[in-house]
Formats: sequence, C-alpha cells, structure tokens
Amino acid sequence: MIRFKSALLAALLGIIVCGASDAAGKTYYVGTEAAYAPFNYVDEAGAVDGYDAAVVRAIDELLPDAEFEFVPTDWSAIFVALESGRFDAIASTISRTEERQKKYLFSEEPYLYMANAIITKGGRTDIKGVKDLHGKTVALGIGTANTLALEKYNEENGNPINVIYTDGELSKTLQEVINGRADAFLANPVAVTKFTKEQGIGVEIIIWRERGVGACYLLFANSENGRKLKELTDPVLEKLKADGTLAELSNRYLGADYTSEAALLGE
Repeated sequence: MIRFKSALLAALLGIIVCGASDAAGKTYYVGTEAAYAPFNYVDEAGAVDGYDAAVVRAIDELLPDAEFEFVPTDWSAIFVALESGRFDAIASTISRTEERQKKYLFSEEPYLYMANAIITKGGRTDIKGVKDLHGKTVALGIGTANTLALEKYNEENGNPINVIYTDGELSKTLQEVINGRADAFLANPVAVTKFTKEQGIGVEIIIWRERGVGACYLLFANSENGRKLKELTDPVLEKLKADGTLAELSNRYLGADYTSEAALLGE
C-alpha cells in the first residue's frame, strides 16, 4: 500500500524521512518532484499522481511484502535528498547520465522514452524532419534546450531556418502555428499530445530523430535499502512492460504509448 506524506507537514514538524531506519526493511521511500504533470503531480485530493506514480503503484501491487511511501521533493534538492537517505529511490522521469551512473543505481528496464518533436498544423504533410524546415519559420521559446539545439543546427548549416521567439508557453507558441505566423515549433510530444487532445486541436507531431531518443529510469540510492529495492523492482518492472501494463498506463496518463523507442517513433 502506498501512502502520501505531506512535504509541508514534514517540514513543519522537522521530520526527516529515512528509509534506513525501517528495521523490517519492508517500507521504501520514493522521492518525486510531484510538480511536473502529467508525469508527477499532486491531485485535488492531495495524493501524488501521474505516470511516474502510477508505475510505482503497479510495482507495489506485485510486491505484497513491500510498502512504498512517496516523498514530494523540489527538483533542486531531489538528488541531495536521495544521497542523504531521505528516500531509497526516485520516480521522476530520470534520464541516465555518466555523472549519475557513478553515484546511483538505475533500474535495468527504462519505463519511459522521451524525445523532442517538430509540431505543425494538423493536416500538413510537407514537413517530415528538420531538413524540411529549411526556408520555413519556426517558433522557439527563449532559452529552452530545443531552442539551443535548433540555433546550433542553424549556425552549423548556414542559417537556413527562419526563427521567431516566444516566451515558451505552449498555448501561445501553438497559436503562432495555427495562425500561420510560424510553420512549426519544437516541443516535448507528451505535453503537446495531452494539451491538444484536451483542447480538440489537430496537430502533426514529427519526432526530431536527429536529436535522438532518451530513456527514463527508476533511480535507486547506492545503499542497502536502495540495492534491495532495485533487486525487488527490476523483475517486476520487466513483467509490467512485457504484459502491457506500462503501455496502458502511458496511454492513460500521457495520451500515447511512450514505453518503447519503437512506440515513440511510431515504428
């Protein structure tokens, strides 16, 4: 059974959650940002929800001898909190980096794949990749990772793409494309899929393949509890992926199946 501990209450009472203090070794604490919908957030009832949380809950259901408790934590402090023992794992769309591999343990299976995408008006068929943006106008949010990547691409290729800048707010940037001021914009396809489905807006989503695809993992502390939790979790996560549970959860929370690279790329 998963319980939700209020971060505010913990701060007021001065409580420091420590998985290592659980003598029975059956309660595991899971850190999550809980502020990055639809991946992780706090719902109206005050419970942690989102795709990340749903994956943890599905794991919990198959581990009757283990109990999971979420610990909402600001992103700026989440890795420090893991290292200090406030929790045993993180479920918060964590990607693998060389630096993180030196400090923490990753689940063997990724549970989510992420990529960046070119977004055009629904029904448009002339843009299939970044080279098709040559001679066209792209709306970019100031200072975003996508913007920096496209600016670098532009610079390396003789500036073939026209750029207009926005504040990065999804609805405003989308409006530039719908109104015809821009031919496309760049964004996370998960956020775009969710927003446009809710708003009833038709768009074309083309994965920017040249930027590659990234995988997200559960992250575990390099501690006794962290290692034990990884040992318990890995085969369960593999089962949930194989039996379609992860795909179902991805469709429910994210609007499409992002649980494999092939599914993300529409292959």
